[in-house]
Amino acid sequence: MKKASILFIFLFSFIINSFAQQFLGLRQSNYSGMMGSDLNPASIADSRYKLDVILFSGFQSSYNNHMAFNTSTMPYWWIKSFDSSDPKSKAWLEADGFGKIISVDSTEYYKSRGLGQFFEIDNGNKERSAFINTEIDILNFMITLSPKRAVGFQIRNRTLYNIDNLSPELIRLSSNNFNYPDLYNIPIDDGKFNMSMNSWVEYNLAYAQVLSDKKQHFFKVGGKLKFLQGLGSFYLHSDNLSLNIANDTVANSISADFNYGYSENIGGYVESDHSGEQFNTKAFNEMASKLGVGADIGIVYEWRPDWKKYKYDMDGKKDLWMRDKNKYKLKVGLAINDIGGMKYNKGGTSNNFKLDVNDFDLTQFDDVLGFRSLDSVLTNFEDSGYVSYHADDDRQFYMNLPTHINLTVDYNIVKDFYVNLYTRINMVFKNDVNSVHYPTAYALTPRWDHRRFGVSVPLSYDGVSGFRTGLALRLAYVSVGTGDLKPLFAPGRDMDLRGFDFFVSAHIPILFKGPKDRDKDGVSDALDNCIDIPGTWELKGCSDIDGDGVLDQNDSCVTDSGLVKFNGCPDRDDDGIIDKEDDCPDIFGLAEFNGCPDTDGDGIMDKNDSCETFPGPIENNGCPYKLMHTVDDMGEILASDTLLYGEKFYRFPNLSPDESHLFSVEEFDETGLVNVIIGGNDTLTLFKNEKGYYFYEYLEAEPIMIELLEEEEEILKAAFDNLEFEMGKEIIKEVSYKSLSDLSILLMKKPEWRIRISGYTDNVGTEANNLKLSKKRAEAVAKYLTDQYVLRSRIDIVWFGEADPVADNNTKEGRQKNRRVEMVIE
Repeated sequence: MKKASILFIFLFSFIINSFAQQFLGLRQSNYSGMMGSDLNPASIADSRYKLDVILFSGFQSSYNNHMAFNTSTMPYWWIKSFDSSDPKSKAWLEADGFGKIISVDSTEYYKSRGLGQFFEIDNGNKERSAFINTEIDILNFMITLSPKRAVGFQIRNRTLYNIDNLSPELIRLSSNNFNYPDLYNIPIDDGKFNMSMNSWVEYNLAYAQVLSDKKQHFFKVGGKLKFLQGLGSFYLHSDNLSLNIANDTVANSISADFNYGYSENIGGYVESDHSGEQFNTKAFNEMASKLGVGADIGIVYEWRPDWKKYKYDMDGKKDLWMRDKNKYKLKVGLAINDIGGMKYNKGGTSNNFKLDVNDFDLTQFDDVLGFRSLDSVLTNFEDSGYVSYHADDDRQFYMNLPTHINLTVDYNIVKDFYVNLYTRINMVFKNDVNSVHYPTAYALTPRWDHRRFGVSVPLSYDGVSGFRTGLALRLAYVSVGTGDLKPLFAPGRDMDLRGFDFFVSAHIPILFKGPKDRDKDGVSDALDNCIDIPGTWELKGCSDIDGDGVLDQNDSCVTDSGLVKFNGCPDRDDDGIIDKEDDCPDIFGLAEFNGCPDTDGDGIMDKNDSCETFPGPIENNGCPYKLMHTVDDMGEILASDTLLYGEKFYRFPNLSPDESHLFSVEEFDETGLVNVIIGGNDTLTLFKNEKGYYFYEYLEAEPIMIELLEEEEEILKAAFDNLEFEMGKEIIKEVSYKSLSDLSILLMKKPEWRIRISGYTDNVGTEANNLKLSKKRAEAVAKYLTDQYVLRSRIDIVWFGEADPVADNNTKEGRQKNRRVEMVIE
């Protein structure tokens, strides 16, 4: 027998560079993107990514629980230590017993002398395992379709290799070329021995969506549909392997029922020095199995006690989640992954068989270099009666996917700091003799998880690799890490390594960004037409404070609601003139009057028009002319007078007050009696007759006896004594105003009194001029009194010139006394 064959299979985990599925510290991140779907397919819904494209990802790893590599004697770090061109490295590599596995009972002896590299692990003589997993992601991507849905696509190559339940005794025999006397003639049982490998490409369609969003409580679900292309597979399994070794060439007995098979394309595997078939890596590019189907399903629950902090209104939508933020305090995920498998046809003459021999020559296995040569040896054994093939073998085998459960509990400590508890549970079922699997594992991972960068320190344990401390770094577009930091520091130190791992990935992420709203108006900057001025969604971020439909930046009257045609300025009276330019903003008006009205259309705006509703000329303050005519009995006009605005009396100086006359009135608002002045000094009241004419009758006043009181006589005397005129003129001096005003007040109190004013002069000048001057001075006094509202009809005026002097005109004093106006109450 090729005595190192079993050892070779076991040490395969240290020889092959491989990639593993774990990615500890990366797939637990909130920013793992499509890679997170391999842990739980629900993770891509409500993720932080709009789009995540994985260009490449992989993880190099090998672990076993039988032996450890001690690094204390390494001359350099890893690469240089295995460079045989270096003298120190060459001496180390060629030292006696370099590849020898030191048993547990000899470990202390070898280490104390600085000898040995491979040492058996002391695990209480339990059965041993090795695990290799190759996973290479070629091009994967995910797309967020909506706030609640996401899809993804993956092309992945995965290879898993397991050795399980191998007894430490069998490994010791094999690693020492069966020259291990301590195990001779001792029954050795490997009741559940298993060796299996499967390599396949899977094409995955992923879908995830939010299932329930109830503020504090959030659920999402997801799944993957997998189309499986088997590239190559083999298995060797026995439930009842037992052997008894006599010496290094003879077995007392070997007995087992084996399930055995391999795909045709790997029949020449490890036959490199055999004269027959050679292993061809190109065979792995061809589909070796029938098309298989698989699936992943998962659910995620998030507890969001502070959910209100992550809600906002934007762009007319209410109650939106912040898609760039992680919102949970606690997140729990549960997934069942790798359900399904693929079917292969058995290659060569591989078949399930039973081996049952006694006193067997082990050297008959010396030519076994791989599957083809093993088939040939088994065929020879059948002829010798050592092997019997199972008649019910249908020459096909179904290779299950490594079904397992992923359970994650993630807790947000504060802000971007988290701690994650991860459990992977192997779900190999009793009947899955043809299967590969992951070892059950546990990991506790504290991490700092920022949107662009992240640091994780996974503390993990499984039955194959033991306890490990790792480090994962997420650096924008690239992630690197390891599940075990020991190999980085081990060379030259007394450290025992069960294996090593390292992962790397490169992706192109497009993350959701926080809502940018510079002016905080609920309209995102991308859609805000007024990015620095708070506004409303209806106005695309612009404001309209007065609500008139005109944006404030275009509104000439920002705070007053107005009309679009006036750039937002109001026109309350709707006259086409904006209020701020309208002198009469509440009354419909005309442009020529700055918005003020001209109701009667006479060209004078109402506020300057004394007769707003009656057109009239400007010289009459907008009022119509009021005309009075004297007429005869036939209505023919004899004489006319116009009453201008502000005047109170019609004047007919040529009519005698002691005669009756008829009058007619035009343009008169009949609200009272009509007053006329007759003969220049008599004020009369007209009455209306049955024909519509006005008339008056002269009635001579009856004389009355007036007795003046002393104070009344003083007022009259003061008005006479203080009356002075400008020299040679009828202008009253200002010093006389006070006494004349007192006289007018007295007359207003005594409406039954009349006053006669007589005018006199001295004899200086011609008699005619003096007569005229005396008249004018009397009239001046009468006018002053009428200006003080004394009716003219109560004033009689007479003038005498230089007649009736009261003093000598030859003296200055005498002439002054003769220049006088006398006033008598009647």
